[in-house]
Amino acid sequence: MQELVGKLSALDPDASESLKVIGFFDKLVSAQANMTALARSASVLAGVPAGLTLGEDARTVRATPNGSHSSDAAPGEWPAAEIGSGGRVWIERDGEPHANDSMLLERFALAVSITNARVAFGGMNDSALELAVDAAIPPEERTAAVRRLRLDLHGHMRAIALPGDVAAPTIPTRGLLSTPFGFAQVLLVDASFSDFGERAGVGLAVEHAQLPQSWSSALTALRLSDEANPIVFADQLGPLLLLAEIADASSEPHPDVVSLSLMAHDRKALPTLDAVVDRGSVRGAAVSLGLHHSTVQARLSALSGELGYDVRTALGRTRFTLARTLQRLHDARL
Repeated sequence: MQELVGKLSALDPDASESLKVIGFFDKLVSAQANMTALARSASVLAGVPAGLTLGEDARTVRATPNGSHSSDAAPGEWPAAEIGSGGRVWIERDGEPHANDSMLLERFALAVSITNARVAFGGMNDSALELAVDAAIPPEERTAAVRRLRLDLHGHMRAIALPGDVAAPTIPTRGLLSTPFGFAQVLLVDASFSDFGERAGVGLAVEHAQLPQSWSSALTALRLSDEANPIVFADQLGPLLLLAEIADASSEPHPDVVSLSLMAHDRKALPTLDAVVDRGSVRGAAVSLGLHHSTVQARLSALSGELGYDVRTALGRTRFTLARTLQRLHDARL
């Protein structure tokens, strides 16, 4: 498919874009993405809000390109495609349609039909998982979803977030969800569960009514995981969870975060700053990096000039640590 897309890009850009749309939805169906993921992906591809309504139960999912979603009905008449039994999908395009809108609607509708059939024939857990961690639904719907998943309504449980492309423990209460940061696998488990796999963000232990908070904390923990710390527990992050929540709600990253994101393109910059902060001195950082201390000193002087502060001071170290955490969250893609 990729080879064909490459050849068509040179001959007919519109045709190659159509193939990309086909391949994109095929991948979503193959990954057993849920309805929210399909709506969100259609919205991102179209660049405008997109949604779906299932005829059987009139369930509606509407998503926007920035990743938010709701159960609101479409506020108007938009380009749409039918999916049978009164259901339809739509994209909220004003003005002239784009060249691939028809193809996008066709593949969006097909993906929704396949997913709906899969759920109807035994995949009920997918929708229940989605509802259990959705902060936008009423509490009674969440309780019903948790009951369908056969989780203990009176015990403590956790949401666990795994990257979408890693092997997950084989348990009934797992699925693939679309998030503003990419696709992630969700596991809903008893609080004592410990089989996290290769890399995971482990959410807060909560009662079932707070599962959306546990899922949000699990995603934050996963975004802070790396090779050195592949399993991150949300309950060890303390006030960083609140800081992450505030940063995610902001429309623009803080200037300190932008500076560090730009420095990330220099493979020497952030490791040097991390080493100085972690080891507490230039000499300690030099040992850690395997460099002469004069080399580290020269790098640090240049980087301090770019940052506008010195990470060797108490205030500078705190400022860098906070900005570095937010930069990792901002740049993380699942």
